Amino acid sequence: IKETEFWVTEIVHTTQLYSSGLVESEEDHPCLNDQDRHFDVELVKEEINRGKRLKCSYCLKKGATVGCDIKKCSKNYHFFCARQDQAKIQADEHGGTYRVFCQKHTVGKNSRVSPTKVDILKKMKNAGLIESLFESLLEDLDGIHFKIKDNTTSEKELQEIATLLFDCAIFRKSLRKISADTVISKLQSEQEHLQKKIEVLQDIGENMFPLQKDI
Repeated sequence: IKETEFWVTEIVHTTQLYSSGLVESEEDHPCLNDQDRHFDVELVKEEINRGKRLKCSYCLKKGATVGCDIKKCSKNYHFFCARQDQAKIQADEHGGTYRVFCQKHTVGKNSRVSPTKVDILKKMKNAGLIESLFESLLEDLDGIHFKIKDNTTSEKELQEIATLLFDCAIFRKSLRKISADTVISKLQSEQEHLQKKIEVLQDIGENMFPLQKDI
């Protein structure tokens, strides 16, 4: 049984590493050591739900979260189906990149390897472009913020903004943070404290300055 559990765990971890919508979390966790893989639970759930809609190009069953790394390619696999279909598996544990290429897009010796998202970020960092990137992001977010607050923004524009935001993992993570029980409890406590202030001020007004209401 222990051996079976070990292999099931290995299969799950391997699938997580190569799933297109998952990235390992860099946050420390008290129950994990340096050798353990750490994935955000909510993102894993979202990836499972995404996989329910994706059919494997090899076995034709759903749950295929491992996509060919070529953006324009529509092939998706279960990890072990990708291996059965002779897909190319590329793992760079040091760089933290795990990629799969279908047979059609298998990277050969003379093929030009497309840079990964991590590669692009590293190149931008080395070129001193990260600050410019985040300045641009903040400008875009400020524009979105203004449009949401503006009462003249059309329903179509709001729909486009909502789609853009809710498709962003960072936005969903922020939503989870502000809707957490601790945040709600804090707001409820502030609300109770504010209510007490209002009651005290009302009491002062009624008892010390009763005539002011008639003026």
